[in-house]
Amino acid sequence: MKIFLETDKKKVKSESIVIGIFENLEFNQKDFPDFRKESQKSKFNGKVGEFFFYPDRLFNPPQTILFVGLGKKSDFNAFKARIASSLAIRKLQERNISSAEFNLNIEESRDKKLETVSAVTEGIILTNSRYQRFITDKDKIIKGLEEVYIKIKKDDEDYKKGLNRGKIFSEAVFFSRDLITTPSNEITPEYLAEEALSLSRAYGFRAKIFDKEECEKMGMGAFLAVAKGSQNEPKFIHLSYKGKGAKKTIGFVGKGLTFDSGGISLKPAEGMGAMKSDMAGAAAVLGAMKAVGELKPCVNIEMVVAACENMPSGNAMRPGDVIKSMSGKTIEIQNTDAEGRLTLADALTYVQKQNVDEVIDLATLTGACMVALGTDIAGIMGNDNNLIENLLKISKKTGDALWELPLEENYFRYIKSPIADVCNISKVRWGGAITAGLFLKMFIENNVKWAHIDIAGPAFRDDDLNENHRAEGAGFGVRLLTTYAMKQ
Repeated sequence: MKIFLETDKKKVKSESIVIGIFENLEFNQKDFPDFRKESQKSKFNGKVGEFFFYPDRLFNPPQTILFVGLGKKSDFNAFKARIASSLAIRKLQERNISSAEFNLNIEESRDKKLETVSAVTEGIILTNSRYQRFITDKDKIIKGLEEVYIKIKKDDEDYKKGLNRGKIFSEAVFFSRDLITTPSNEITPEYLAEEALSLSRAYGFRAKIFDKEECEKMGMGAFLAVAKGSQNEPKFIHLSYKGKGAKKTIGFVGKGLTFDSGGISLKPAEGMGAMKSDMAGAAAVLGAMKAVGELKPCVNIEMVVAACENMPSGNAMRPGDVIKSMSGKTIEIQNTDAEGRLTLADALTYVQKQNVDEVIDLATLTGACMVALGTDIAGIMGNDNNLIENLLKISKKTGDALWELPLEENYFRYIKSPIADVCNISKVRWGGAITAGLFLKMFIENNVKWAHIDIAGPAFRDDDLNENHRAEGAGFGVRLLTTYAMKQ
């Protein structure tokens, strides 16, 4: 897809015009004499998520007219502009339209020009593309738009920067989405390691890929216990980015289970195919590193992924086993399907040895988080209020919805073990996202700021939502992490 900025004064040739309308329905209607009647017929009031096609094709040459709601003018921001652009792309695709002008009143946004144009660009590009690699019937291939023009009132350098950032963010999210959506017979730990090396070559990151033997020497007993049942060898991935003049170092940690069968505590067959997405945290931090390589923020980043599969076999870890983590703490295994926290335990210990000031981990960790927050919102918890508040604030603009959950220390009693330092699963079914967070907190040193983001719900889509498509990875967290890095 080609996407351009165009001023109102310049005429462009396109099949369609998309017009954003605020809730008061006040705009220049001289070109649309039947607007009131048609909007009432379609029950269109300008609210976010509403739309209707004008019944006639107008102008010369004739163009299809699509109206989309922007909500209240006083509340209009980059996030709502992104939703409107995503909705418009979906509706234009349904009519096989290949080119369009977008007039979304972006000058009225409460956010900065750069942020709003970036959001609109992301909404257009990300919604326009679907994962169709394995579809061989050409008649079933959904063709997206080929050209889009974002209308602006006058040329502005911030608009140009916003368009460029939107393209960079979109490419990084696509990179993440493809890793998540591609099946596990292709996306193995070795494949993730190769992708990390490709990023290091493209952007000059320092890369270290540790194999099983090297991880054994470092004492990564928790990570390797999960990997034992699989024929695909584990890979521990470490990328380093050094920002020019940086005074701060952030650790990005992503859960990297390229497939999770549950191990000996085997998952039900229903829905197991979606467990190819259990590496969505890894995909998010790799996608963020791609964007960081393009944008070059003034901060240092240490990115870590402990990549492996959790499979049942004669070598697999068993319920009742006790393992020793890299930190020296011992863990009693009572459920082999609570494996992500084991890999993260060693990854968190390792990344803190890289002299980081703070750590953010992303993981498809618990079904309990989905019970609490549903499929659209990720849970966040940690040990530093400022870090959490900053991420919550950024999430409202990037579209990566977060909600803070409490790390209730009293709940630690549920993961106490009579024979080890900690148990990998709670004794009760309640508060599972919190007890998983408390487990991870055991591996955080006192002076390191830390935020844990449980992305089990929004990582892989069961339905369409805004710019995300059903049965695809969402790339959740890529823009959140990148934007956070840019603000340091």
